[in-house]
Amino acid sequence: MRSLSCSLALALACILACVPGARAESPPSGDTLVRQMDAALTFKTRVADAALHVTRDGKTETRTLRMWSRGWNDTYSEFLTPARDKGVKYLKLEKSLYMFLPGTEKVVKIAGHLLRQSVMDSDFSYEDMLETRAQLEDYDAKVLGEEKQDGLDCWVVDLTAKRPDVTYARRKTWIAKDSFVPVRAERYASSGLLLKVVRMSEIVDVGGRRYPARMVMEDQSRKGSRSELHFTGIQLDLDLPDETFSRRRLGRP
Repeated sequence: MRSLSCSLALALACILACVPGARAESPPSGDTLVRQMDAALTFKTRVADAALHVTRDGKTETRTLRMWSRGWNDTYSEFLTPARDKGVKYLKLEKSLYMFLPGTEKVVKIAGHLLRQSVMDSDFSYEDMLETRAQLEDYDAKVLGEEKQDGLDCWVVDLTAKRPDVTYARRKTWIAKDSFVPVRAERYASSGLLLKVVRMSEIVDVGGRRYPARMVMEDQSRKGSRSELHFTGIQLDLDLPDETFSRRRLGRP
């Protein structure tokens, strides 16, 4: 009887193996997951208020700002508080970055070695601001497996730079299965040294889309440093005039 039961079980297993959809699903390719992640974070336009909390040596300083974005390439930001930073503005147009300082009333293009400096003494660099969302242009993607991150089921994707001039030689990214938001990303130098860790959380519903309202950046070279960007009042896919992202706007009050 036991032999018969084993034979039946084996036969049933063979039948199920031949039934379409009965096998465990193969993981999506790395390219597919990165495209879905890009789609989750890319928008026609975005308008939001934000608070930038920078913690160093146990002390936290907060700045507030207003941000307008178009796709992933164009962003206009204006700092509102504290008083000493009020009126500082940034304009990103694809691969170019400009800053307006109200004290000098001048527009400065940030380029070259200046791109490695931090934004408002935060863990975000100007290079980070200039990043594009189309990562497959710069990286080869490979799925490493599945893991839980912050209680979420995630795909783990390894991204290796195709060229030596890419800011980060390698990235390891945890992409949430339910939203395709990258809830954790590690950024490495070509030597293998971990440079930065980025976390995204507080995924909210905005007009039927799921979007992270909180981003935390930790520069591993700055011990005890942590920068949090928290978005509120997020609006997506509004019609914004081209003037929103013009250099002329930088010098206006």
